[in-house]
Amino acid sequence: MPDQNDPRWFTLAMASRWPLAVVIAAGSVAVATTQILRQPIPIGLPLGQPFPVRLVDGVIVDEIKEPVRVKSEGSIAIEASKKLPIEASEALPVQGQVSVTKPVLIESNRSLDVQGQVSVNEVTAPVKVQGVDEGPVLVGTSDEDQLTVGGAVDVTEIGGRINVRLRDAAQSVLPIP
Repeated sequence: MPDQNDPRWFTLAMASRWPLAVVIAAGSVAVATTQILRQPIPIGLPLGQPFPVRLVDGVIVDEIKEPVRVKSEGSIAIEASKKLPIEASEALPVQGQVSVTKPVLIESNRSLDVQGQVSVNEVTAPVKVQGVDEGPVLVGTSDEDQLTVGGAVDVTEIGGRINVRLRDAAQSVLPIP
């Protein structure tokens, strides 16, 4: 309780000391926050490790400037609305199972190396197939499908029935002038 003998200014100063202290503290915090947030906050990310990202919806990519590595627990769908040119000075390794559900056009003046098993539903243009170092290639078709082969063929093992139709066989065997 203030004493009756205290001057009025002293009584006013004593009554306003706590509200004044709160205002000064809030001002100090505001100034400090402004100073801290004036600069970007540095966040250290380990650059030697991949940055984990979970994609919920599809991603639209306009341009890729750096190599991309993707590790996925499920399948990844890649859809292109126009030609998707891929240029590389070295081999492009793909590990795992790749399923192509729509037509793919490969235009190249070099061979396309594929390691592993390839299953093709339809081929609409001639394809040259050779094994590693021109070694053997295992080719299988269903009973209904035909496989047209042009060129020399060496068969070492047949795992089923085979029907051979020779084009122009009579001309190649008979000596007709």
